[in-house]
Amino acid sequence: MLHPVLSLIPIPKRFRLRGACALAFCAVALFGVQSAYAQSVLRGTVIDSLSGGTLPGANVLVQGTALGAATDIEGTYRVSNIPAGDYTVRFSYVGYETRFVPVSIADGQTVMLDVALQLSGGLGEVVVSGQAEGQQAAINQQLSSNTIVNVVSEEKIQELPDANAAESIGRLPGVSVQRSGGEANQIVLRGLSGAFTNVTVDGISVAATGTESRSVDLSAISQGTLSGIELFKALTPDKDADAIAGSVNLVTRRAPRDRQIRVNALGSYNGLASDVGQYDTDVRYGERFWGDRLGVQITANLERRNRSNEEYDVGYDKDVNEEGTTTYLLDDLDLSYTDETRRRRGAGAILDVDTPDGGFVKLSTLYNHTSRDFIVSSRNYPASGADELFYSARDREQTISLLTGALTGETYFLGLESTWGLSYARSSTDNPFDYELVFTEPSATDSDGNVIAGTQVVPKDVREGDPEDLIPFAVNNFESAYLYGAFFQEEESSDTDLSAYLNLRRDYTFGSSIGGQIKVGGKYRDKSRTRDQSEVISPYYVEAFPGYVQLADGSVVPKDFAGTMFDGLQRSGSRIFATNFIEADRFTEDLYGSRFTLNPVLDRDAVRAWWELNQNGVSDAAGRDPEYEVNDEARIFFYDIAERVSAGYVMNTLNIGERVTWIAGLRMEHENNDYGSRYSPTQLTGFPVPSTSSIRDTSSTFSETVWLPNTHLLIEATDFMNVRLAAYRALARPDFNQRLATVVGRQTSTFFPGNSVTLGNPNLRSARAWNYEINTSFYGPRIGLFSVSAFYKSISDYYQTINNIPYNGNEIFEEIGIDYQTPFGGNRFVLTAPFNSPRATTVYGIEVEHQTSLGFLPGLLSGFVVSYNGTLLHSETVVPAVNIETTFIERPPFPPVPQITYTPVETDQKLQEQPDFIANVALGYDYRSFSARVSMAHQGEYFTRFGDGANRDAAARGGFTRWDLAVKQAVRPGVMLLLNVNNLTGVEETRLRINDVIGRTLLNDSQIYGTTIDFGLRVDL
Repeated sequence: MLHPVLSLIPIPKRFRLRGACALAFCAVALFGVQSAYAQSVLRGTVIDSLSGGTLPGANVLVQGTALGAATDIEGTYRVSNIPAGDYTVRFSYVGYETRFVPVSIADGQTVMLDVALQLSGGLGEVVVSGQAEGQQAAINQQLSSNTIVNVVSEEKIQELPDANAAESIGRLPGVSVQRSGGEANQIVLRGLSGAFTNVTVDGISVAATGTESRSVDLSAISQGTLSGIELFKALTPDKDADAIAGSVNLVTRRAPRDRQIRVNALGSYNGLASDVGQYDTDVRYGERFWGDRLGVQITANLERRNRSNEEYDVGYDKDVNEEGTTTYLLDDLDLSYTDETRRRRGAGAILDVDTPDGGFVKLSTLYNHTSRDFIVSSRNYPASGADELFYSARDREQTISLLTGALTGETYFLGLESTWGLSYARSSTDNPFDYELVFTEPSATDSDGNVIAGTQVVPKDVREGDPEDLIPFAVNNFESAYLYGAFFQEEESSDTDLSAYLNLRRDYTFGSSIGGQIKVGGKYRDKSRTRDQSEVISPYYVEAFPGYVQLADGSVVPKDFAGTMFDGLQRSGSRIFATNFIEADRFTEDLYGSRFTLNPVLDRDAVRAWWELNQNGVSDAAGRDPEYEVNDEARIFFYDIAERVSAGYVMNTLNIGERVTWIAGLRMEHENNDYGSRYSPTQLTGFPVPSTSSIRDTSSTFSETVWLPNTHLLIEATDFMNVRLAAYRALARPDFNQRLATVVGRQTSTFFPGNSVTLGNPNLRSARAWNYEINTSFYGPRIGLFSVSAFYKSISDYYQTINNIPYNGNEIFEEIGIDYQTPFGGNRFVLTAPFNSPRATTVYGIEVEHQTSLGFLPGLLSGFVVSYNGTLLHSETVVPAVNIETTFIERPPFPPVPQITYTPVETDQKLQEQPDFIANVALGYDYRSFSARVSMAHQGEYFTRFGDGANRDAAARGGFTRWDLAVKQAVRPGVMLLLNVNNLTGVEETRLRINDVIGRTLLNDSQIYGTTIDFGLRVDL
């Protein structure tokens, strides 16, 4: 056999290829050698003796040997390579009585042994609810795994009122979430962004959904289509390595043996928008045919949600009080209201066929589609009387589609187990309509000096107060407010992923106490990724209003608004007044109760009509000077990427007796990529549309091979405690836009002073990390599962982005490894560019989790179910920043001239998107046919942008604590009423401005989404 330690021996660079070939040769040689005796197999299903439901994660051990297995999500197990003889097989499952079953096995025989387990004595008289059964299933799946994993069962998913898969994953230890529209859409595992986490469905990678990021928008996936979620905190060599943070596997189950038809139907109320026209419905059907050999399962879901939100944004200005202390005065207030409808629909189908050898072939597909239809109405309240008021409306549509399809199988031949698969995954993110109108109300006074438009000067004592105190100083003269500008954007991106894999495994034994499996495999993945963007702009504030329009046939005619919403258009010369876009019966929106009033709210129909009527406007009958000019700068963010990743591994699992398992292996991943993009060889100039631009196509390539050693150790110290250790290497590939050969130098006009440089980095390397994990679990019928995990990650070549840091000169490019000369010479510019950090980034933390049922307590107390977890996180990374020094050049008798010097420096920071503390608590109660769960999710504040600008201000998300309630009541067999209350306390979600240099934190903005209530029923047929 191949000794497991071979995979951990350091391999000199010049011998790596030969070493890999040697490992593969040894593995193939092992597979080719047949035992002197025929292979014998023990397989079957473990079920609950009362309900008949399968028990995933049950431990099956052939006593007196090192042979055993754990039941899969279907409750089935398989133990092979058993020498002929008489044995006692132990079946154990936390919360159930352990059972010992004698069995005789002959050479070459396959023995079917189905076993039913009974609840343990402490729980024997309790009717266990589906939720408690799900909790037990999750506990046992975690315990039976050879690696460190957290599991959410199907019942656990359904017992809490989570809006989508991201919300469900966010209940697990070490997971924080990013939110959009009042629900989670991205997960952040252990403080590492979504690009550091691999997301799969039944092991098949889900195509990334972001226009730039590798992360997956999990809000597009309805949790009602899932049978479970597995969160792998530590990787084994047979897993994709691009998961430094961990790997999320969304599980779908094969068709059940008994027909299952389930319908969930909910109506919903949104308290913020007072909207009752919401619904959430999902249907599942499953059944087996042809003597249980063929399984068919179909799922479908349909959902409509109101995801409106209210927001206010506060700006500040520095001031020095009489004591010489720096204080901050209110400088501006922005209010906005988002009126959003979000729709989801999805469907899935699984066909599986059991093969005669105990394996299966499965054809599966899953489709999810989310559409967002929303308009954002905004306005500002400046504190200075000289500032203009701005009113805007941004009308947007967005769709996200996810499709995965796979043909997978598990077969057995000549003592080998093979798992194989062919898969297709595609995502598309489309923004087909994004139109914004902006109006301005300049300050003006009458002949007596009274302010009749714009805003009055706000006294200093008011600016020291609350933001809402600025509102009365705005005049709101909509008759003098006029159209300032219009912007229309389109953007689409797609990701297509084709992959094929093959794994081969063989069991072996040495004597009666040593055994294991040797496993080798390979995978090839071909990814195609595209992004395209366009924009047109109409700068109404500097251009005469065009009087003509070009029709579809090419003819040009005068504009005629007769019979439209703009019949009798209110205007003065080129000025189009805001009154044309304000509804007569609804033009204000109270925000945060009655704390703020958003006035005006522009009419969405009018905004859309304006685009339809004027998008082809021109200045004269000859069709010259279009109303909407093409902004070529948007085209520069195009890319077309081809990624090809090939991987191979060898892994040995060694079982020593009944209590020790050692996994060791080596994985190799090679990527060979082509990048098509665009760049501008000269700086772009002009506002808002570059007057001179030269955008060209360019390309680059990247190739890299990474070797990834891996070892795990599992010690079952006692019957109620185990310890897991892991040390392995993993990687994370940069986001799609970061390796492009993109160069954009932007020279802006004096209207918005400042120059900028945006770069890609074709030489950007993948981040690589050594990961160290230790996990200790205590378990039993009464304690349930209590576990403590500690981890440490040392990441080299951590990639991050310099984001709008001011510089003057070219020395910074040499420091970050980019060969580029700024077109601005020694003049000031702000830089945005990705780079590999020259120093190691470290991430470490500790996680605590406990989940149990209190069924052993007397009387009514036996109905309580408890679960909670908490995570402490810390990280250290190097962040580029700038020290700004001002000196003065004396020139008597004239005033001195300031000379500003920008010096690049490094600062130590924690990672972006990493909260220091995360906690989840769920307290449940089950009594007969009644079940209730109160849950809490807490998330500490985290940085969203480092303090890398001139004033060193960092941006952060404020911490929050959210409470939810779920209640279920069975009214008859197979029919259950459901009540969910999300965000019971209507928590605010805030963004902060933090400056550690001077030690101050200010509220930047706040959003609220209100409380939502779902009520409906579940029917099982």
